[in-house]
Amino acid sequence: MTTSPPIVLASASPRRHELLAALGVAFTVLVTDVEDDLQAGAPELMAQLPSANVPPLHHPTLLAWRKAQAAAAHASGAVVLGADTVVVLDGMLLNKPGDAATAQVMLTRLAGRRHVVYTGVCVLAPDGAAHLALVATEVEFAAVSAQAIADYVATGEPLDKAGAYGVQGMGGRLVRAVHGSYTAVVGLPLATTYELLQRAGVQDMNDPSVTYQRWLQSQGKEPLPCPPTLP
Repeated sequence: MTTSPPIVLASASPRRHELLAALGVAFTVLVTDVEDDLQAGAPELMAQLPSANVPPLHHPTLLAWRKAQAAAAHASGAVVLGADTVVVLDGMLLNKPGDAATAQVMLTRLAGRRHVVYTGVCVLAPDGAAHLALVATEVEFAAVSAQAIADYVATGEPLDKAGAYGVQGMGGRLVRAVHGSYTAVVGLPLATTYELLQRAGVQDMNDPSVTYQRWLQSQGKEPLPCPPTLP
């Protein structure tokens, strides 16, 4: 009888923990300090990166690979999953704001406009094979008032979020539509993660579409109707 290899998640994000657990897999968490490592990978790795409108050294799939690679050094024989999410508006990266004033500026720029959220995913198989993917999702913000933005910033939620908002939290009230994968905007695209884990030998996972609906219900949320969001 074949069994799935152990799974390691190379992320401290509680949202990624929650989404991966919802797929029905057991995993351990191993976080390494590679957030500021902006070195290029080997040429063959760089050539495999999916096309994205971001600077090459900030490519989210490369960032995901860095996280997974660093964790894999301490997790022999495991499938290691890394992910990274970036927000892009007008070709510019909107990283975690760090303070309330920066969050206010970012959200003011996003208000009433569309931007792209890229989430890169890397799954390293026990044999060292790297399975890479990139999910691009377009997010449309409502034309929110300055007061609504100030009220949201005052909650503190935007300060550790790329683009200064969390779509699964109170920041979802600022979002009019999500064109594509909702869970990619949260930080871990369920359908893509399912597919890459399967390629690395992981079995017996929950169906990602069913998982998405159940996860939304657990959050007390409904899919955004127009257009309907994807897992």
